[in-house]
Formats: sequence, structure tokens, C-alpha cells
Amino acid sequence: MKLFLRAALLATLLGAVPATAATLSDAEQINLQVAMQAYIDSHAVNDALLQVDPATAEVNAYVAAKAHPKIMAWGDNMILCSDFVDQNGKTVMGNFYMTKREGAFFVFQATFGDDPALMKLMKDGKAVMAN
Repeated sequence: MKLFLRAALLATLLGAVPATAATLSDAEQINLQVAMQAYIDSHAVNDALLQVDPATAEVNAYVAAKAHPKIMAWGDNMILCSDFVDQNGKTVMGNFYMTKREGAFFVFQATFGDDPALMKLMKDGKAVMAN
């Protein structure tokens, strides 16, 4: 199943990535998406990413649904987004903050739902579209 999802993701990305990305090459865009998917796969518990809701202290489960092709740059960091479905069947946005180390991309933070930090970065013009 995971192999099928990866193949579908790469096929989608190859069709969705513009040939003239301003900041990132096609290969970098694909490598970012693959690194995000690898993070999701390696951190999933029963196919879901788990996160504690700070307001309720409840554990929420998020199942990956569809990666977004757009990538935002924030200095040397990147932010990728994906749709997830929570335990109640509601679609929730997942944001993945990524950086590059030793030639490879890594997720250093993931958020689900409202993301005040991302909104501030965008409002302040610090996070901009990279493709």
C-alpha cells in the first residue's frame, strides 16, 4: 500500500511540478515530497500520525490523504502541506517544516490544523511560494 501511495505521489508530482521553478529544481521538489512522505511513513502508528491537542490534551490521529504540490520557502527552510483525515473524518491540513542537512531534506516539525506560526510567516512575507 505504501509503495502504491509513493508511486502515485511521484506520478502526481511529476505532472504538477512546473518546468521553470523559480527557487527549487524539479529534483529538489520531488526530493522534498519524498522526504515528507518518508517522515509520515516512519512516524505513523497504525497508518496515522498522532499529535496531542494542546487545548484538550487529547491525542488526535491523522491519516494522510493528499500531498499538495506547492512548496513554500522560508530562508533556508521549506514548508510543505498535505491533507489528512482525522479520527472524526474531518479533512485537516498538515504542515511540514523541513530543512536540508548533508544534502538530504528532513522534517523538523509537523503541525495539524490551525498553524499560527505559518500564518505569521506568510503575513510577514517570510514564507513565500518556491514553485
